[in-house]
Amino acid sequence: MNVIPRTMGTNPPPQPQFGPAPNRWGVASRPTLIFVTAFALSVTPHEVAHALTGYCLGFNSTLFQMWVNSEPAVATPTQRAIIAAAGPIFSLALGVASWLLYRRLRQAPSGLLFLMMAIIGTYSFLGPLVGAAFGGDFNLVFTLLGLPTLLRSGFSVMGVLLLSSFMFLVGRELAGWAPTEFSRAQAVACTTVAPWLIGTPLTLLAYWPLPRFLVASTLAGSIFWVFAVFGARFGPSASRHPGRNSSITRTDLIATILALAMVRFLATGVDLAR
Repeated sequence: MNVIPRTMGTNPPPQPQFGPAPNRWGVASRPTLIFVTAFALSVTPHEVAHALTGYCLGFNSTLFQMWVNSEPAVATPTQRAIIAAAGPIFSLALGVASWLLYRRLRQAPSGLLFLMMAIIGTYSFLGPLVGAAFGGDFNLVFTLLGLPTLLRSGFSVMGVLLLSSFMFLVGRELAGWAPTEFSRAQAVACTTVAPWLIGTPLTLLAYWPLPRFLVASTLAGSIFWVFAVFGARFGPSASRHPGRNSSITRTDLIATILALAMVRFLATGVDLAR
């Protein structure tokens, strides 16, 4: 039994205060803002990797915020495969690097940005793997390399299993970023449901205008966030730490402004030509 020491005739000693408590709704909305920021800082550099790889191989292109118009007509199949693979490989490297940074900063407010970048970077590698039999970067790579349909289908199945498992596991990690006083359902809503169902449309709005196929693929591809919801709701309870309970910070806003400025700068296209 816990006993609070008392002095006769006095109240219990006050608990130490370390500044004002953060606004709970600011804490709750922060994962959605960070999702939009991390998406921009992960997905647009993915396209930059495609464009720069093509440029290094001697091909001109126009870089947009979520796609690249290239001139690969004279490229060999191997060169085109290298250009197509550059984006997902870069995303995986970014995801791994972000996860390593997150492990060092997981108790600090800034850790949430690196966690989201780790998620979206890895998602941007495994998502094309899911599409290996249907379309996307790895479908183009495997087609150019002459892989049979059955093998491409096998890669798609592997991608589905890996991505769903990955999202389930990170869902639990995300739930640990909810305010400490939130119930499990509230934690799930603010850390996984809101970034998925609110953050995805906000991201498309920030990236607008977009070709219809990119809007459709982004919405369809986001379905794997349902596994993050399941992980946050049904996985082992994630530890919540008061040090994470930060409302939206000035650093968050600066990162968001810079990320969105990059997206809007590329919205009209930037030519990479020799």
